[in-house]
Order: sequence, then C-alpha cells, then structure tokens
Amino acid sequence: MKSFTWFMVSCILMYCVLNHVKEVKSVEENVVCIKSQVFEQNCGWDGNKTCIKGFNKIKEYPFSCECSIYDVDNSRRLCKCKFPTSPC
Repeated sequence: MKSFTWFMVSCILMYCVLNHVKEVKSVEENVVCIKSQVFEQNCGWDGNKTCIKGFNKIKEYPFSCECSIYDVDNSRRLCKCKFPTSPC
C-alpha cells in the first residue's frame, strides 16, 4: 500500500512540473515588437489613444503605446508602441 501511494504522489508531482514547463515555454514564444514613429500634433489628453489612432491610420495595429513630446515648436509627438510581432 505504501509503494502504491508513493507512486501516485510521484505521478501527480511529475504532472504538475511538466505542465509548468509548458506554460513557461509558451510565454517565451510570444515576443513583443516595439516600434517608434513621429506624428503631427501633440499627445493631447490621452496620448495612448492618440498614438494608437495614428498607427491605425497607417494600417498598423498596436495594443499599447506611450506618447511623448518630440518637437514642441512644430507640435509633434513621438509614439512608442508595442505590436504582436507582425509589423517588425
């Protein structure tokens, strides 16, 4: 009875370890691509949405952006966005 119990416990532990390794491997395959571009106009109230709309106009679709001022005199913004590896 003891040997059967140890066998079952070891099988359950191996199952847990193998499932954990698969999850870590799949996370490494999903690499994010970062792309920057300068656009007209400044960031406005919500720079994130402004940058996403700017990239959408040129048929590129990011899922997250950061907006910063590039040139104050000419009212330009720098958008640094994350893409799911397709445009890079």
